[in-house]
This record gives sequence, structure tokens and C-alpha cells, in this order.
Amino acid sequence: MRDCGLFVSMLEDGTQYDILQGNLYGYKGNCTLVEVKASTGNTKSTKTILRHPEKYHVSHAIKLGDYNVGRSDQLLTLPLYMAFLLKEL
Repeated sequence: MRDCGLFVSMLEDGTQYDILQGNLYGYKGNCTLVEVKASTGNTKSTKTILRHPEKYHVSHAIKLGDYNVGRSDQLLTLPLYMAFLLKEL
């Protein structure tokens, strides 16, 4: 789902309230944070989320953009043209 607002609106009744209250335990699906950048830049939001796994329950992330393939700790960077491979990860 590309639009978080549409995704949240499709969830069961009451789930939106839980998410806004910080209760992210409702769904235990196999989720991964994916950030897409049109050009290289600072990724404060992703870095913040990865620094606080106790709050956000995220242990790793993928960043797509004008990058080479690489891994730095919990962050995997991929060039945009490799986005179609995300189904395989």
C-alpha cells in the first residue's frame, strides 16, 4: 500500500485509535520499513525509528534511492531500479 492513510482506513474498526495511541501490537505481520528518496539526503525519520526499537518495534529498514547496493547496520540501501525485487526479500 503506497498511501498510509488509505491503508489505515481499510483496517478493522478501532484499529485506527490503537495506532494513534501507540499500540502497534494489533498486527504481527512480516513488515519492513521502506523509505524512498528521489535523491540522496538525510533520513532523519528512518534513523530515529531504528534508534528506538522499543517504541516503534522496527529492527531494520530498506532505503530506495540514488544509491548503490549496501548495508549499514540495520539499513539496507538499494537503487530505485531494484524496487521490483522487494517481493523477494
